[in-house]
Amino acid sequence: MGAEAWEEQASQAELAFEGWKDASRLARRALLEAWLGQIAPVREQLATAMAVETGKPITMARGEVGRAEMTLRATIEAIATFGEEAIPYDLMPGADGCRAVFRRFPLGPALAITPFNFPVNLAVHKLAPALGAGCSVIWKPCPQAPRTSQLLWASFEAARAQVGAPVALLQLAGPDPVQAEALARDPRIVVVSFTGSERVGRHLEQVLAGKRLLLELGGNGAVVVDEGVDPVAVAKSIAPAAVAGAGQSCSKAQRIYVHRNLWEAFAPAFVAAVQALPCGDPMDPATLVGPVIDEATARRVDAGLDRAAQAGAQFLLRGTRQGALLPPAILTGLSEEDPLQCEEAFSPVTVLTPVDSFEQGLALAAATRFGLRASAYSRDQRHLRLAEATLRAGGVLLNLPPTFRLDAAPFGGVRASGNGFEGPRWAMEGFTEGRLIVEGPAL
Repeated sequence: MGAEAWEEQASQAELAFEGWKDASRLARRALLEAWLGQIAPVREQLATAMAVETGKPITMARGEVGRAEMTLRATIEAIATFGEEAIPYDLMPGADGCRAVFRRFPLGPALAITPFNFPVNLAVHKLAPALGAGCSVIWKPCPQAPRTSQLLWASFEAARAQVGAPVALLQLAGPDPVQAEALARDPRIVVVSFTGSERVGRHLEQVLAGKRLLLELGGNGAVVVDEGVDPVAVAKSIAPAAVAGAGQSCSKAQRIYVHRNLWEAFAPAFVAAVQALPCGDPMDPATLVGPVIDEATARRVDAGLDRAAQAGAQFLLRGTRQGALLPPAILTGLSEEDPLQCEEAFSPVTVLTPVDSFEQGLALAAATRFGLRASAYSRDQRHLRLAEATLRAGGVLLNLPPTFRLDAAPFGGVRASGNGFEGPRWAMEGFTEGRLIVEGPAL
C-alpha cells in the first residue's frame, strides 16, 4: 500500500467518522448485533483459516471464535449503559436547579494494530469497542493470518451493508509496518490501539508523542505456589497456561516459584501434567500444543534453550524440534537475570524455581519490569491477601492460572506491559474523551 492509498484510507476514515459519531446507541448496537449474526455462518472457516495460517490447534481456534462472539455480546451490552453518568451538582450551595452529566464522546478515527496469536478475538476486542463508542477504524492485522483477517473483515462488511452504516467505517490496512506507522502518524488518526511486542510499543510511544496511544504489550507471567496445596491439582491447573497454543500468549505461565517443602512433589507432577497435553498436528482436535508461528522462531527458542543449558540450567523436560514444532521444555536452575526468567518467552518454555518461603516467591515474582498477569496458589488467606498487595500486575489470579480470562472483564498491564485496560467497557473509555456538562436554570 503506497502513500496515496493510506492517505485515502485516512481521508475515508475521517468521512466515515463524521457519519457515525452521532449514531444512537440503538444504531451502534444494531451494527454489532448484525456483525454477530454474520460471524455465525463462517465460524468453522475462521477457525480453520486460523489453524492453517498460525498453527493454533483447531480446538483452540474454534474456542477463540466463540470467545470473539462473547466479546461482541459483551460490547453490545456495554453500549446500553456506557457514556453518560449523572452528577449531583445540587449538593453544592447555590446550585439549586442545576443539572449535570459526565458524558463521553468518541475521539475520532482510530488505528487498531493486532497480533498473530489471537487474530480474531484480540481484533474484536479493539474493533467492537471502537465502533461501539462511535469511532471509525482502520484495522492493521498481523501479516501471518491474511485469510483469517479477510474473513473477519468481510463478515463486518456484510453487517455494515445490512444496517446501512457508513462506507469505510472499518477499513482493512495492508501488512507493511512502514505504512502502518505512516497511518499512525497521520493527524487524522487520533487514537492508536496496539497489541504486540514491548519493542514496537516503545517505538510507537516515541513517534506518537501527544496522541492517544493504547498499549497491550508483553509479559513474563509468574506463578507462586505455596506449601500445603495439592501439588497434582495445582500442576494440572498451571500446565495448560504454560504450554497450550505453544505458549504464545502474553499472559502465559512462564516463571513458577515453588515452596521448597512442596518441590519434590510438585516438579514431577508438573512435568507429568505438561506431558499429558497432546502435542503435534494443529488440525488434530486432540492437540493442545501445536507449532510456534514459524520455523525461524522455533530455531531461535531452541538456540536459547541450548544457551541456558550451557549456563548451567537443568532440563526436567525437553524434546526435539521438528520444523516449527517445538515440544514443551521445563527448566530449573536458572539465575533471575537469565533471559528466560526476565524476558518474555512467548513459547512452550517454563522455568521452575524452588523458594524457601511464599514471601520469597512473591518477591521474586514481583521483581520484573513487566506487569500483565501473575498468579498465586495457597490455602492460607493471609498469603493470598499478601499476594494481592505484592504482585504488581494488571491482573492477579488467586488459585487460578494467569491465562484465566473473562472477555467482558478488564484486561491490561502496567509498567512494561502497557497501559489501560481492554474488555469492552474499559476499551470504550480508551476510544472516547470525557466532558462534564452542567446546566443551570434558565435566567
